[in-house]
Parts: sequence; structure tokens; C-alpha cells
Amino acid sequence: MYTIIDLETTGGKFNEESIIEVAAYKFDGVNINDQFISLINPQRNIHPYVEKLTGISSKMVKSAPKFHEVAKRIIEITSNSILVAHNAQFDYRILQLEFKRLGFDFSMKSICTVILSQELLPDQESYKLGRLSRSLGIPLKDRHRASGDALATVELLKILIEKDKNQEIIKKSIVEFPGESISDVFKKTIEGLDNTTGVFYIYNKNKKLIYIDYSKDIKTKVIKLFTSKKFIPKYVQNNFKSIKVHKTGNIEIAILKAIQEIKSLRPKINNNIDPKLFYKIGIPKIINDKKNFIITFSGKKDDEKGFILFIEKKVIGYGYFDLFNNINTEKKLKSRVVKVNECNKVKNYVYKVIYEKRYKKLLTLTEIYKFSGIE
Repeated sequence: MYTIIDLETTGGKFNEESIIEVAAYKFDGVNINDQFISLINPQRNIHPYVEKLTGISSKMVKSAPKFHEVAKRIIEITSNSILVAHNAQFDYRILQLEFKRLGFDFSMKSICTVILSQELLPDQESYKLGRLSRSLGIPLKDRHRASGDALATVELLKILIEKDKNQEIIKKSIVEFPGESISDVFKKTIEGLDNTTGVFYIYNKNKKLIYIDYSKDIKTKVIKLFTSKKFIPKYVQNNFKSIKVHKTGNIEIAILKAIQEIKSLRPKINNNIDPKLFYKIGIPKIINDKKNFIITFSGKKDDEKGFILFIEKKVIGYGYFDLFNNINTEKKLKSRVVKVNECNKVKNYVYKVIYEKRYKKLLTLTEIYKFSGIE
């Protein structure tokens, strides 16, 4: 039995949102057996963007029930079922947040139809609910309203159930939330890790990449990943087979590498890299002044340095060297560079590194090519 849920919220700061509309449909795989749809009085302002997107105004929810008045009904309709949502991490987090405010823990098995669609419908151009519905011929009325989106998700789930003939993929995609014990497999994996800085890659039993992340302390980050009850960590735990670690020696190159790898390798799921890292800022004056240069960081070893290369004010890539004569010609320098695509995220992040002076040295290419023993 499934309960398909969609929530609309006030928007605003992370973990300060409140529900303004809920729709829940109890579904047995063929028919809808129960449903609950209601506006909710959030007792706080609705963000103007949300109001424009959903059409739900503060006036509309003023006389609606408050969350504590519908909490019992939500527990009732979700009991003895698996919670299903499109981008379930969001809906699950919001429900946990609302119940936590009431002093209760909300915990149940969940399935994300975004993740499930990526597995069972691999050739889709987009996995956003609107585009996916159009592609599959699913009627989608009242877009960005809880009932319309939830009903579209019900129809999507029907298609996914049909596609998964042996129910093996759906079963594998269920995220379990009971208990916090860590398995022997996870313990053995953790014991093999170091408290190092870099990027790590997680694979499932089919050797398919499912997750990429970065950290100043990979061992600690993986421990949190293996013990968290949140949606994405639980998915990783349920599908984990092996891990690969790439040491970078510094967090700046780790983040730059993670941005590129997530975009190019397209793992099945990922936590969003902190959006604060990519706030749009103007090009630093030093880039316009110097144009062709490197900024240096700690390397993977004590006698090594990492660098990010700029040519004609563009971010070209990153690399490592032991001595300056390793990079004292254009040919030598370029042979050590791992190229990156200079997308907006890359530019904004590297600009931020420069503004905050989170590098050791800035050296122009003229200096590097002229002197082989600089430092």
C-alpha cells in the first residue's frame, strides 16, 4: 500500500517553511482507496514567489485548519503504507519538520518517483513532474497545487509499477527509516577510510555510480552518511556496495572537482552543494589585472602544491606540482591541468575563493615561465 503525497509550502529559509496545502492519496497499486486534501493555515507569511507560483494567498489560508488540527488525519492516511512523492526528500523533510514542532517524530518508509523514474525511464529529457507528465501523456491539472501534482504522481507511479515487472527496482528504491544501527559492511568501509580531504564516489551492486560528495574529513562525512535517517543518506545506505576516494589535499579543489563530476558523471542522486558557495558576485579586480595566472593551495602531500589556472581571465582547470620547474613552460603547465567547464557555478565559486583570499599565492604565468625556482 502506498500514500502519494504532495505539499505546498510558504517558502522562505531552509527549515523555516510551513505547509500551506496538503494532498494525500492512499493507493493500493490499482485504485485510490482514501484521500485527504486541505489548505493549511501556516501562521506565517507566504513568500511572494510561492503565492505567484501556486495561486495560494494568505487570505485563502486564513480560515484553513492549522497543521496540529490535521496531523492526526495525516498519520491515519499514511499508516501501514509507503510514502511516495516526486522529490520525496522535500516532502519527507517538511513533514518531519511540522511534526517536530508538535513534539513528535515522523518516520516511515519512502519512495521518490524522481529516483524511480531515472531508473525505469532512463531516456527522459527531464524528470521534473510537469515535463515528465507531458512526455508520458499524464493529465496534469492544477500544476503547483497539491492535489493536481499528487494525482499526476499517482498516474506516474502506475506507469512505474507496470515498467518494473518483477517489482525488484521498486523494492530496491524503498528507503527504510527504522533504527540507527550500522551494519558490518559500513563498519568495514569506515575502517578503511582516512580523515582526508577530497571527493568520494559511491557505487551500487551493479557498479553504477549513485552518489558523489566532498569533505575536509571524508571519514567523518561517510560516518554521518551511513548513520543519518534523512532521505538521501537512507537511499545511499540501501544501495551501497563500494566507495572510491579521490584525495585533493585542499577543500577548494575538492569542491571544484565535485561540481564538475556531478555535472559530467550525473550520479543517480546527490545532496545539493551549499548554494551559498555560488552566490553571483562580480569578477574580482585581480582577474582583470593579471589575466593569466595560477592560485596555489596545499597539495595531497607535504611537498606538493595544488593550483587553479586562469588564462585570459577564464578558469581553465586545476592541477598539482612539486617544484616550479614542473610548470615553468606552457607545455609543462598544461600537461598537469585537469580541465573544467567554466559554468556559472565554477566561476562564482572560484571568484568567491579569490575574494576571500583562500589561496596561498597568486603567481602570473610570466613569473612562472621566467623563473624556475620561484617561491
